[in-house]
Parts: sequence; C-alpha cells; structure tokens
Amino acid sequence: MLPLVGIPVTVAKFLKFYRHIFRKEAGFQHISRYISGLLMSSNKTLQGIYSQIVWSEEGKTVSRRAMHE
Repeated sequence: MLPLVGIPVTVAKFLKFYRHIFRKEAGFQHISRYISGLLMSSNKTLQGIYSQIVWSEEGKTVSRRAMHE
C-alpha cells in the first residue's frame, strides 16, 4: 500500500466547488482526506484510510468529528 501524502490535485479541483457547504475548514479538510482515501486506499474504512496518511508534522492528530455531526 502506498502512503497518502496529500489531497490529489484532481480531487482538490473537484472539491473546491463544494467548499461553501462547510462552515469550518477542519470539516472540509476531513472530507477531502476521506474522499481521497476512498478513491486511493484499498481499505475503505476510516481507520484504514487514516493509517495510510503520512502527516507532515510529527504528533499531529486529526479530528474525525465532521463524520459524526
């Protein structure tokens, strides 16, 4: 499995049209990572997607709250 190091350019271009739907940037970033993971990851669960993401900052955590509101 290849690590996910960012949002693919094609996904980012598509999602920019939906940015106005999200009140907070954190929620939009979470959905961007989730959709990228669904497209790129062989494991389609949140745990599987997040286990493949390589964070640029050591010790960084991400809230999954956007998926539950």
